[in-house]
Amino acid sequence: MRFSALLIAVLVLIGHPALAAERPDIDACRMPGDPDRKIAACTRLVDDSSLTLEAHALALLSRGLAREDKGDPKGALADYDEAVRTDPRSAHARLIRSSLYRYAHDYDRAIADLDEAIRINPNVALFYTRRGLSYTAKRDYERAIADFTESIRLQPDNNIDAYWNRGEANADATHKGRAIADYTEAIRIEPKAPRGYIARAQMYQSMGEHDRAIADFTEFLRLDPQAYGAFNARGNSYRDKGDLDHAVADYSEAIRIKPDFSFAYYDRGVAHRLKGDRERAIADFREAIRLGPATASAARLALESLGAGEPNKAPDAPKRGVLELLK
Repeated sequence: MRFSALLIAVLVLIGHPALAAERPDIDACRMPGDPDRKIAACTRLVDDSSLTLEAHALALLSRGLAREDKGDPKGALADYDEAVRTDPRSAHARLIRSSLYRYAHDYDRAIADLDEAIRINPNVALFYTRRGLSYTAKRDYERAIADFTESIRLQPDNNIDAYWNRGEANADATHKGRAIADYTEAIRIEPKAPRGYIARAQMYQSMGEHDRAIADFTEFLRLDPQAYGAFNARGNSYRDKGDLDHAVADYSEAIRIKPDFSFAYYDRGVAHRLKGDRERAIADFREAIRLGPATASAARLALESLGAGEPNKAPDAPKRGVLELLK
């Protein structure tokens, strides 16, 4: 979230005496656009000694965001540090700096900044959501879930980020029923977003509820019809419930979309074997071996179980020592 738009509001509220003269710099500093132009405008505001400390800190934050956009995280961090020193009561400064720490995988510092932001203003839902993301990254799922829950308590309506991320944390913590409830709420909030359906489908599938999984995979594929992985996943649910014809059709569609998708060949081979179609199973297992190491070991074992093994290959040339090669 970008907070540079706060700069103009603060200057208006404090009745800055030079507001009219500095309006071009204020607009350039707060608005999206060329980062170099934004940095120059923010720098002029930062150097203006007549600004209040709060406005000075906001100009530093906006300049830091522009430096991030330019790929200068070190310069951005220097601006955020100075903003925090200038206005230590700015919870938003802590929030913005915490995001930079989180992107750098420095989760402990991100959490420390958000702890302070929450101490300053404990009623902002976003602070808890962002801290929950860092806890999730640390695999501290219970604390993450607690933070997302507090975010939802503070902002119960349409808090998609909190519901989605709590669902992810619940899934990672193997609270499958809770994860499904969160994904269901995420789907209610954003019914045209594919992610809720695929996430809930995977939960249903892991619980053996294949009819529900298939329904969600189907809706996901309606929204994203080129998702070859979802065709393969739906095929697995069809296969596990014994509907082998539909399973083969889904694996074949995954292969049509992505012809080098070795998992679809392997899974289709399993379905053919279950159908008693030995030759097609062998062909698919051999293709799975040819396409990639991820499925090669399982496919070799499947071929052995069918008494097929791999096709005969020409014998490797005998290895020669270094001295022989120099002859």
